[in-house]
Amino acid sequence: MGGGSVQRGEYTYPVFADKPVGVPKASILKGRIEPFYTPGQYDKVNLLANLYNARYSGKPHVRLSVWDAPGQERPTFKDAVSHKFKDTHVGLAFGPSWSTHWFKVVLTVPKDIAGDELLELHWDANNEGLIWSEDGVPLQGLTGGGERIEWVIPKAFRDGKEHTIYIEMACNGMFGNAPDGKTIIAPPDPNRHFTLAKADIVSVNVQARMLYIDMWELGDAARELPEDSTEQNRALTVAMKIIDTFQVDNQESILKCRKLAREIVGPDVDSWKVYEKGADPVVYGIGNCHIDSCWLWPWAETKRKVARSWTNQCDLMERYPEATFACSQAQQFKWLKQDYPAAYSRVKQKVKEGQFMPIGGSWVEHDTNSGESLVRQFFYGQRFFENEFGSRCRTFWLPDTFGYSSQLPQLCRLAGMDRFMTQKLSWNNINNFPHTTFMWVSPDGSQVICHMPPSETYTAEANLGDIRRSVTQHKTMRVDSSSLLLFGKGDGGGGPTWEHFEKLRRCAGISNTVGGIPKVKLGMTVDDFFDKLAPKASEFPTWYGELYFELHRGTYTTQANNKYFNRKSEAMLRDIELLATIASINHESYAYPTEDIDNMWESVLLCQFHDCLPGSCIEICYDDSDKASTSTL
Repeated sequence: MGGGSVQRGEYTYPVFADKPVGVPKASILKGRIEPFYTPGQYDKVNLLANLYNARYSGKPHVRLSVWDAPGQERPTFKDAVSHKFKDTHVGLAFGPSWSTHWFKVVLTVPKDIAGDELLELHWDANNEGLIWSEDGVPLQGLTGGGERIEWVIPKAFRDGKEHTIYIEMACNGMFGNAPDGKTIIAPPDPNRHFTLAKADIVSVNVQARMLYIDMWELGDAARELPEDSTEQNRALTVAMKIIDTFQVDNQESILKCRKLAREIVGPDVDSWKVYEKGADPVVYGIGNCHIDSCWLWPWAETKRKVARSWTNQCDLMERYPEATFACSQAQQFKWLKQDYPAAYSRVKQKVKEGQFMPIGGSWVEHDTNSGESLVRQFFYGQRFFENEFGSRCRTFWLPDTFGYSSQLPQLCRLAGMDRFMTQKLSWNNINNFPHTTFMWVSPDGSQVICHMPPSETYTAEANLGDIRRSVTQHKTMRVDSSSLLLFGKGDGGGGPTWEHFEKLRRCAGISNTVGGIPKVKLGMTVDDFFDKLAPKASEFPTWYGELYFELHRGTYTTQANNKYFNRKSEAMLRDIELLATIASINHESYAYPTEDIDNMWESVLLCQFHDCLPGSCIEICYDDSDKASTSTL
């Protein structure tokens, strides 16, 4: 045995290796990682088999009944619960596309799991939904299809008694109702149906869930860091130790695996305090969800997407103190205020606490071609934010528009904004835009600090690769290497999930413990980030003129009728304002029609959303915009 001695003839010498030892091929070792925690042929013996301690479905623990709203109506909570509900069960399909179905869900937590650490309701119908309390308060959105299907069951529900919630099912996916469920701009399938596949009370094995995230990020480190680096080899070695240590249905082995994982992710990943240690931060994580006000779904569905997405974030802020969430579009705040006052009150409280950040200063995330529309977007947007939250926005936030007029820096400065965030030019298919952080200059000389996140997305999945790309793709590091990481489910809404926050904690832990990736920091605001850049404004490269987007084509010609209505409405409203002003000066009895003019302008500004006005929405969106324009005209 190693360390002993063996006599060979007249010589005696120590034997350190009791058998041949080879050098494993790195690619083979990497190939072991994902099967340890992902579905497939091993999911009955890998970590997935131990994620949950118990699962209960059906009566008496989960009793379901349903009321089907007629046609494509989207009734209020008060209206829905006034109707008679009929019994239903898992396995039934609901539809067609765009219909709404309200479920009454009566939960009775089994005594066997009442004392467990974490209990959740898992609800999955492969479509969007919103959980409501029995007294009509929207609690949390659901995405479906395996994403955001969990709702944490309150401690008060553990008394063995029946407790009622309601779930509003929307018969559309996150990206509408495209044929075969794909994310494409195509006529929606009018007859999609969605099967309720899951409605379970689940006891979560919290340590197994945390090990799942540990291995996710360890695997990322082993796959994405250079093979000739110490950090990659350490991550791969620890990952192999964890796989060899784990035993299915053995909780003690799970705890040992988590202890091994700390060699790489560090000791602090179960707390926000992981961000308070280690090197100075380079990457600043900001949650967002970028809800398209219309695109592959109509405005009416966007209103519900806002409620689903923003209640999600308020809930996560209670569980993750480091969470901050940037949210643009005054129109969407107004919709929430009008249709979901309880949710809006919750948002306002989180704004006051500094976690929920109104941003952008405009009415919607708009197209940028018409000068008059830009002025109005900023006027109505900034007025709303100041009236509702006590201050104007300093950062213009426009991640997804199809190009940027050269006049924007001038108009931003006039509207009180001296910072600008976008990332769309990273999608250019001809010229690679040369800067990450730069000074954007208008023809009149007005300037704003512009930052384009080098991760090149506004919907990052918060993986280790996103953190690395925030440095490896950064183009102005000689002046400042800082960058924003915008993470969370987007376009169709949703925003960050609990998994995003857990993954980012581990990325910070890896940086603290072994290095190899830049330090990520959560808990800061967008303004904090730009405040850090501001002292270096004179050193950043400059860009004069238009920021031209080299990808989406035909946006000046598609849906010409919609563009005609927009221009005609702008001209008409200017004339109305002029005539009303003259009348109010010349006739004391004449009252300037402020409310009517504001309502018309808000309607026009909504139609200038960056998918609506350029012509990249599905047909039903233009049915809505035609009605709005006709009403205005």
